[in-house]
Amino acid sequence: MFRQTVYSMSWATHFLVFVLHLALASSSASMKMGQNEATVLKMGENEAASIKIGQKEAAAQEELSIQSMLKEEIKMAESSGRKRGHRLHKTDGHAIGQNLSHPIFKPGIVDEIHYSYRHYREMVLVRGGTFWMGTNDPDSVTGEYPMRQVAVKSFYLDVNPVINADYWVFRAQKRFVRSEAERRGWSWVVNAFLSNGTRKSHSMPGPTGWAAVKGAYWDAPEGPDSNLEERWKHPVTHLSWHDARQYCQFQGKRLPTEPEWEYATRAGVTNRAYPWGDNWERQRANVWQGRWPEENNKADGHGATSPVDAFRPQNLVGFYDLIGNVWEWTSSAYVERFYDLIGNVWEWTSSAYVERMVAPPLQSRMVALKGGSFVDSVNGRVNMAVRCGQRVGQKQDYTAANVGFRCAKSAPEFDPKPGANHDTSAQGKNRKKRRVFHVKRDEL
Repeated sequence: MFRQTVYSMSWATHFLVFVLHLALASSSASMKMGQNEATVLKMGENEAASIKIGQKEAAAQEELSIQSMLKEEIKMAESSGRKRGHRLHKTDGHAIGQNLSHPIFKPGIVDEIHYSYRHYREMVLVRGGTFWMGTNDPDSVTGEYPMRQVAVKSFYLDVNPVINADYWVFRAQKRFVRSEAERRGWSWVVNAFLSNGTRKSHSMPGPTGWAAVKGAYWDAPEGPDSNLEERWKHPVTHLSWHDARQYCQFQGKRLPTEPEWEYATRAGVTNRAYPWGDNWERQRANVWQGRWPEENNKADGHGATSPVDAFRPQNLVGFYDLIGNVWEWTSSAYVERFYDLIGNVWEWTSSAYVERMVAPPLQSRMVALKGGSFVDSVNGRVNMAVRCGQRVGQKQDYTAANVGFRCAKSAPEFDPKPGANHDTSAQGKNRKKRRVFHVKRDEL
């Protein structure tokens, strides 16, 4: 009995031990599962963290790639900008191109500029007629003297010289065009307006007051450290006769002949020294005032070029900047002395002299420019005297900081009195023959 009881207790003890083992095993298994779950949770958190880190790295990498792309585009713009006419000039060692507000990065900037300055491209109809061309100054050696009567046909002429904004639009539309100065690599600049850096490293002295400057182009008027900021309304410069003709042809226009230019200048004030009359008036034109070339006291408010509408119109028709500011290209060949032409070039026709070039000599490579510029003066003590008949000649590839142009366009002939009845009688036909005669242009 005792043994049976002991055996029963032993079996019960074994059973309890077995149960305890099971409990311990299950608890250890659950602990392991808990640890595994914690591990899994930690792994999930780590993966989430790694995903977040990956996203941040991807975003940072994308930003870096965008920046590198922009830098690459800026480099390409800097290297090919000369071809596109959008060079990015550097100031204090920092490229303006790194500022994304630079015009070449703005969408629609070409159309915006073209529209904003549209009224600077207006043209005025100049009705044909005869006038006395030249200046009654026997001391003049530029071909102004003697005065001669010349006939011109009706034509249109730009109210203003072509401005930087309009030429910028042209270059944006014709990106493979390069000016003669850009192909050559330099142009003439007034030495007084150069920075010290440009004067030391990019220029070579020329005639008194002038320097040949490497990197001086239409959009860098004083060399590589200058630009067109605040100069959109200034006349475009550093363009040759060929460049001016190219622009005019693109616009469906042409350069004016020398007689056309002077006829438009004298409209309403025939045989006067200036477009407004015989007496010089202050604040009417941009000319040099001071000692050349050291000092320009800027009494007219401007040192170099000025906006084309900085002064009120210079004649009754409404033309701006005919004299002063910049010389203007014409399509006429330049002959230095009128006497060289007598016997070969002038013919008497219907009570008027008609200009006609006949087999010009070597000077045919020279082209006539009109009007004077900001480096000239009223009385001629500084360079040339600005006046209606003033003229100079330059080679067709000449470029400088004081040379620009305006466009012209041929127009149909008009009756002197619009709306008047046409006289078909024989006397009327004879009067018409005497009044209208043909002019062979002296264009190159």
